[in-house]
Amino acid sequence: MSKKIKLVRKTSPPNKKIKVVKKTSPRKQDSKPTLVTDIKILSNPELQKGVYSNVAVIHHTNNEFLIDFLSSFRNETQLVSRVILSPKHMKALQGAIDENLKSYEKTNK
Repeated sequence: MSKKIKLVRKTSPPNKKIKVVKKTSPRKQDSKPTLVTDIKILSNPELQKGVYSNVAVIHHTNNEFLIDFLSSFRNETQLVSRVILSPKHMKALQGAIDENLKSYEKTNK
């Protein structure tokens, strides 16, 4: 039985604990995620400000996914951040995004 780890970010200010949940098996439809641990993420103040992106471009190779976050205004487009992920982590990110979108849509109709 394979185990799948999924990161879920709950809305919270920077430097707060983020829950890491673990699903027992993707085959069990009724299994609920259980809390594994809390982790504290440290970052410098400049990174906490974040960057604005209104375009994301996703590329992939056999070994990794690249997500380029761009800011496009008028005729100028600028790369503001690039994230490189393994296929396994990309799949976990996709699941976390799906879960958060469903939660957002449920509360913000």
